[in-house]
Amino acid sequence: MKIRFLGGAGEVGRLAVFLKTASNGILLDYGVSFDAQGRPVFPLHIRPRDLTAVFLSHAHLDHSGGLPLLYISSRTPIYSTSLTMELSDLMYTDAIKLSGYYLPYTQEEVRETMASAIPLIYGEPVEIGRDAVLTIYNAGHIPGSAIGVVEVEGWVVVFTGDFNTVDTNLLRGADVYNLPKNPDVIIMEATYASTDHPPREKLERDFIQAVRETLEGGGSVLIPSFALGRAQEILLTLVKHGVDKYPIYIDGLARQINQIIARYPHLLRDPGLYKKALEVAIEVPSAYVRKGALEEHSVIIAPAGMLKGGAALYYFKKMAQNKKNGIFLPSFQAPNTPGFEILSKGYAVVDGTIIKVDARLEWFDFSAHAGRRELEHFIKRFSRDTKIILVHTDPLSASVLIRRLINEGYDNIYLPTAPGEEVRISSLKE
Repeated sequence: MKIRFLGGAGEVGRLAVFLKTASNGILLDYGVSFDAQGRPVFPLHIRPRDLTAVFLSHAHLDHSGGLPLLYISSRTPIYSTSLTMELSDLMYTDAIKLSGYYLPYTQEEVRETMASAIPLIYGEPVEIGRDAVLTIYNAGHIPGSAIGVVEVEGWVVVFTGDFNTVDTNLLRGADVYNLPKNPDVIIMEATYASTDHPPREKLERDFIQAVRETLEGGGSVLIPSFALGRAQEILLTLVKHGVDKYPIYIDGLARQINQIIARYPHLLRDPGLYKKALEVAIEVPSAYVRKGALEEHSVIIAPAGMLKGGAALYYFKKMAQNKKNGIFLPSFQAPNTPGFEILSKGYAVVDGTIIKVDARLEWFDFSAHAGRRELEHFIKRFSRDTKIILVHTDPLSASVLIRRLINEGYDNIYLPTAPGEEVRISSLKE
């Protein structure tokens, strides 16, 4: 069997991996990244006729955003959870709305993509080709996310997509205990290969304390957040700790995502808390309500998480220069984004205007990815005969983890560093 890395090799984002066997061509994710100008960067092209099946791990665009490109003239089955496909549909529509000028697909291709979906349930094996079976398990990353176990023509391959083994308020950690102990290959994300995340209890305690101090001091709190996953986690954290005596506003795409996830309570860690959180949250459907949110002491959760646009940027312009307010960033901030600028410089250039941040400014590591410690423990669960392939990471970060494992006698780690690299599993077993 050949494994070709179409994207996500030596980089974080646009993950795409192609498994080629004698009778099957199985695509694992097909994402998109965006450059500094907001233009999409896709994985290497693959011919739809070479595919017998697609597995989509979750709905974030860096894993799903390229798929409609493959559905212009074909209908290869896409295997994923129902929630992932429903969320992907919404994410595609939003991407077309924001970047349609640059995207080489339209709603017509999105409809074809959705029509090709075959829903999966955690733990239930499904035949996906000739002598090929796929079983998925909860990945703990965002609602509906899945780790895939592909058994194909005598080989066993585990593909993590993005995953998190730590319980959050939204989800239970990844279901790693049901994964095979001795697969031939694990293709796993290693986004945070060199970074440990803080203990969850301390993170929540520090975050809630900062929110309360700001509100009790007469200010409001803006939380720019990723619409899918992070916004829901922040909302649940606030409600869990009783901050809901103050108004909590939800703006942007997060409102629709909240309602979609609510239809899948069985996938959540605490459905009761989620239901309560949605009852507490005040949705912002109009400019009138948005203006009202700014006129009272409140918490406002709004995309985009890096302040590159969206409702969060509107609030930021209004709130940044009031010392009583707080701007708390719970998401990763990429270089060359306003979020990164304000953390590193204390100001951001927005629409050609320099906006200095006088509000209380803090960053909280609410990551939904496994950190270095969790990645290491995950690898050590498996036999040393299993070959580990690290994707969705930059080589510098990955080298930290690889060196630690080499020092402990692990010689089964492989790091592809550029799209287009290809390996044969048979050669890795030698």
